[in-house]
Amino acid sequence: NNVEAAGQELMKWTKRGPKWNQAVRVWIACIADEMEPEEARKAFLAAAEEAKMLAAPGVR
Repeated sequence: NNVEAAGQELMKWTKRGPKWNQAVRVWIACIADEMEPEEARKAFLAAAEEAKMLAAPGVR
């Protein structure tokens, strides 16, 4: 629910592909106030999709 939490979660992942790398770069830029948090959210979701970590719609 925030940039810091997203970064902490990214560091736990064992599947680290190109979108994970991009998400980490965006996260660092957000922490440095160089990018908006919305960009971190988009990058995090892309990395989660790449790693097949998203639940199907309607599944919790």
